[in-house]
Amino acid sequence: PVARWIDPDWLEDKCEDCECSLCFGVMVEPASACVEVHSFCRGCYVKALVGQKKCPACRRPVADESKLARNRQLEGIIGKLRLRCEHGEKREEAGGPPAAKRAKLEPAASMTVQALRKELRQRGLKTPGTKPELVARLEEDRKQGAGCKWKGRVGGLAAHLLECQWVPVKCPNEGCTESPPRKDLAEHEATCGMRKVKCAHCEGQMEHQLLAEHEGSCTLAKVECPNEGCSVLHMRGAMNLHREKCEHEEVACSCPGCDARLLRKDMDAHFEATHLGPGVSAVKLLQSAYDRIAALQAVAESEQGNLSPAPTTWVFNWRADGWKTGHFSSEPHSFGGGVTGQCVLLVNANDSPFVGFEFKGIDRGRVHATFSIIDKHDKTLRQVGEIGTAHAPKKVPRLQGRVFAVTAEEKAQSVRADGSIRLRAVVRLFLDAAA
Repeated sequence: PVARWIDPDWLEDKCEDCECSLCFGVMVEPASACVEVHSFCRGCYVKALVGQKKCPACRRPVADESKLARNRQLEGIIGKLRLRCEHGEKREEAGGPPAAKRAKLEPAASMTVQALRKELRQRGLKTPGTKPELVARLEEDRKQGAGCKWKGRVGGLAAHLLECQWVPVKCPNEGCTESPPRKDLAEHEATCGMRKVKCAHCEGQMEHQLLAEHEGSCTLAKVECPNEGCSVLHMRGAMNLHREKCEHEEVACSCPGCDARLLRKDMDAHFEATHLGPGVSAVKLLQSAYDRIAALQAVAESEQGNLSPAPTTWVFNWRADGWKTGHFSSEPHSFGGGVTGQCVLLVNANDSPFVGFEFKGIDRGRVHATFSIIDKHDKTLRQVGEIGTAHAPKKVPRLQGRVFAVTAEEKAQSVRADGSIRLRAVVRLFLDAAA
């Protein structure tokens, strides 16, 4: 049986009586209802009866579609007609009429890129490339008359199209609008920019076309320290922890009155040469340091009075997908005054995860926080990190935390039946009273 619309131009056998005068294609399920046996596609006939209950040819009354009779004789004739695949050579390219028609083909070199891609797509060919590449591809195909070579009976067309290698097939990748020929689908899928891939660092899934941009900012990616002369690799999300100790980081001299800035590795030499030189005794320098400490302590006590006298303690419990590589955060929490924060766990492949707290919307304040692993029985397994101390809360940066090691035994005790783990953070935040 004919299962779809067929262009009469695809027929090798001519049969004008087999064409539907409503859709101008070869009849699909020919049906008639009048005494003259005028036949049309069943679907076309049903649509025609919606506006008027008459035969479209002789205008004789037709009650409704239930009166349509299947024209089996005509259907049998149509099923035996010979035709070629619609995805084969165009008749004018296959040597049929029309040298005049062939003359109407616009030279590929004078076509626009959009027109070139349109004709290549119609021919089931690839469309990416520069204009010279597209022109060469189209000219070669016009010479060869590329396309499906199948020829058969109308009755066998539906079965052929199920396996025809020239039928356009929509790419299964969500968001992709390409429909390459079936023969090129596998190759297209392998290079499709919309195909789903995993980040090698955090194992997050994304479209291939976004991978390069993501890898440039992935917090779990190992990157080289930006300080010249340092080749240490560290997780991007915790690079600030490395830079706090990096020997190649530029730091300011801690000696009062000295404006020198040098690499951390050169600071000891600078201190000895500059501040322990002739006429500067170690005792005098030590006394100066004690005086400086006393002054800083007075400032700290003064600032403590400006901080919340009784900070609220928040307890955060959050979940991660086991000790697998990834970035796991608690739900963002509002501390009031536009200040928000959330716990963060970054797990890499080297069993040295990072745990910390990330603040947003805060310029001044101090924090004391502890982080613990919770075992599968909801008991504290071990404290793995601390920010500041109870007596000396630490100034709040955007992200603060610690890298820690986790043993195989701790992994076994903390991973639950569903493969997840639980962590707990106790956070005390001292906000500036003036904020």
